[in-house]
Amino acid sequence: MAYLGHRPSVGENNTFRILDDIKSYTLTFDGSSSGVVSTADNTITSQGHRFLTGQRVTYFAGSGSSIGNIINGAYFAIREDKNTIKLAANASDAASGTAINLNALGSGTSHTLTVAFDGVNTKFRSTFNNGEDANITRAAQLSISVNGVVQQPQQTATPTEGFGIDVDNVIVFSAAPVASDAYWAYAAASNVVSFDITDNKVDNFTGDNTTVSFTLSDTPANNDNVLVTIDGVVQYPSTSTVSRAYGVSENVLTFTAAPGLGAAIQVRHIGFAGSVSGNSVTGFYGRTGNVVLSDSDQLRGDGSLITNLSAGKFTSDNVGIHTLTSVGINTNGLAANTGLTGVGNTFNGMYISNGMMVMDNALHGDHYIGTAFNGLMAGPVNITGVLTIDGNYVVV
Repeated sequence: MAYLGHRPSVGENNTFRILDDIKSYTLTFDGSSSGVVSTADNTITSQGHRFLTGQRVTYFAGSGSSIGNIINGAYFAIREDKNTIKLAANASDAASGTAINLNALGSGTSHTLTVAFDGVNTKFRSTFNNGEDANITRAAQLSISVNGVVQQPQQTATPTEGFGIDVDNVIVFSAAPVASDAYWAYAAASNVVSFDITDNKVDNFTGDNTTVSFTLSDTPANNDNVLVTIDGVVQYPSTSTVSRAYGVSENVLTFTAAPGLGAAIQVRHIGFAGSVSGNSVTGFYGRTGNVVLSDSDQLRGDGSLITNLSAGKFTSDNVGIHTLTSVGINTNGLAANTGLTGVGNTFNGMYISNGMMVMDNALHGDHYIGTAFNGLMAGPVNITGVLTIDGNYVVV
């Protein structure tokens, strides 16, 4: 997706994808072939099928005879892998992996399995170009309309409204769509130009010769956004058409084969890194590391260092401004006719306890006392400029 004048970044596909219609997907297969229907494993094989575990499917034998132990009607899919499925009698059996025993081949080459919007199914695989994985990692990548209403994306596998995303590019609707629903959808490319600053992260795991899936500390955009090594050897990521060492879905890294016992697995998240808490600075008051300002640090309002400060330190109290040593206000460096804005009528008074107010006895430059103000000085007073008075002026 291009924006701000930038061309799309290179990814699996650097443009928008119109998704395949998921309202109804039908697999047609040869029910008489032992290469398709395995009575030993109770599986049906189809390269890159779109079925998910728990989906309700409709079986039809076409003009031939049914596969042994099933008849035309509704069953529930068990996804063994991306090329094979089994059938279960109900949703509970599908969830537990309890498959129907396919005890005989059927006849005919036009057997079908169909998954559709039926008021029961809520999960559907997102694909484009007749079955290629859309590689969706964030719900916001998708724009989905049902009956002309754009659905709200939620970054969860259990959305309360609209739709969410589950692992392996699965769209999850909050309510099961029905056959009469009008549907369309498109996806934005998963690898786009970004100016977001993120911390580079490194995840470390240890293989046990059994575990193939590992939960990452962050969600990368796709397989290409992590660098994976096993015992220092770089692993090749899978693509939409070629199965290699690993794949990433949301924040789960899955290897095609379990890393060996004790193998050191390292996953480096690749990104445009900004400053990270814990990184040291070159120096500040001679300090390095996570520098924290203290009340002894002398800074001006613009952040520059005060190199010559004779006034005291500020200290806290219940009211007012207090200092540990003497402090004054010096306006001697102001140029003539420089305007100073006071607090005016909002000023509620000044209280001096066990002290006194000392004033200069000379006015240099031009001064003006407005009608809302009064002037006070210690006399005798030497006025070297022009003093204009509309208010009151008192010399004590």
